Amino acid sequence: MRTRILGVTAALAAMVLPAACASTTPRDLETWNETDAAAATAAARERPSPSCLTGSPTPEPSPVRDGGWRVAYYDYRDRITGLAVTREGTVWAAGTRVPEPCGPETNAPLLLRGDGGRWREVPAPPLSEPRAVAASSDRDVWLFGEKTAARWNGRRWTAAPSPGAEPERVHAAAPGDVWAILNANFLDGAGGAEGPWSSWSDLRHWDGTAWRTARPPLVAKDVDGLPGGAVWAAGSSRGRAAVARWNGWSWSMVPLPAVPALHRGQLSELVDLAVDESGAVAAVGWVAWVCGTEEEDVTFCGRTLFLRRENGRWSYSLPGEPELDPHLRLEADGRGGFWLFYAKNEWSTALGHWSGGQWTHGTFPAGPLGHTRVAAVVRGPGTARVWAAVADATEREEPPYRGGGIWLGE
Repeated sequence: MRTRILGVTAALAAMVLPAACASTTPRDLETWNETDAAAATAAARERPSPSCLTGSPTPEPSPVRDGGWRVAYYDYRDRITGLAVTREGTVWAAGTRVPEPCGPETNAPLLLRGDGGRWREVPAPPLSEPRAVAASSDRDVWLFGEKTAARWNGRRWTAAPSPGAEPERVHAAAPGDVWAILNANFLDGAGGAEGPWSSWSDLRHWDGTAWRTARPPLVAKDVDGLPGGAVWAAGSSRGRAAVARWNGWSWSMVPLPAVPALHRGQLSELVDLAVDESGAVAAVGWVAWVCGTEEEDVTFCGRTLFLRRENGRWSYSLPGEPELDPHLRLEADGRGGFWLFYAKNEWSTALGHWSGGQWTHGTFPAGPLGHTRVAAVVRGPGTARVWAAVADATEREEPPYRGGGIWLGE
């Protein structure tokens, strides 16, 4: 197995949309509201792309298809990058919107609130580009931009202190207990041909009055937990996968079994973590080693690493898919299992499901343009409803080139 992991600038960001637009939206796209990968791909081949779209629908929920996943919201103008669900079941989505699907590539802040059936666009506070959102209740929602933040108290937004940079991961355990991971690196870009691999990140904690620098006994790449419950962090310590737990006062390292030995000089790290109300905790990451260099880049080989706690005992396993992906996403399914999201290619996401002691794999349902890349995943507290923010795109030369939406798995 040989997988080269390098930082890749998404082709979607480089696309410039033509300024001219038509005035009508084809009826078949107006009413599209299901995620059927095969049908979407076939339709893309059979039907010419419309020259332009002036708007897009926010469809009503449709019958469950494709392994239990369906679209809950879609718009050709949107890019959704952050999701949060309150304990009351309200979904908040943050991102950006272009004025017209085929107009100039100028982004305006986008903030949505809904429950899966009805969605409302909420006036966003003055952030440059909302990127992440965290919520502990309907009266305590945090919205993060690049170097700014705002807070919702149930009635209005007010400016809030920023943790210092755009967070990669956020978690709101309670109104006075919010966590943010900043400046994290992953396997790509972590070192080079001239030096050893190293991992880094900054963990910030809002304690009700200010953001403080937290110093857990590991390099944290994800922080998660149940509302009002313990806070868990996953990452690495001295080049080895590690997990730590916050008891409300201090961090302590969680004793783990030895990481499976695959290669001399191997490194390992956990990059995402999920917690279930049943007490199950799982984390996903990688075991890797340097297997070559090319100019200033390092080539890594390795395997996916899956860590799971059941009945108080921790165990590792090595799923057959994917071979190596440093940007994995994991979420509990609310039924004792876990969803795993990983890159199938530059345009699409693959999906793994751990249930009944085994993995099943497939492709995440495609959007109307034929692709979906998952940007964020969150589960509603106490439910089996898992929400995913997706980016849909196409390689065709005619607009619309991209769209965005929210998928629901249950």
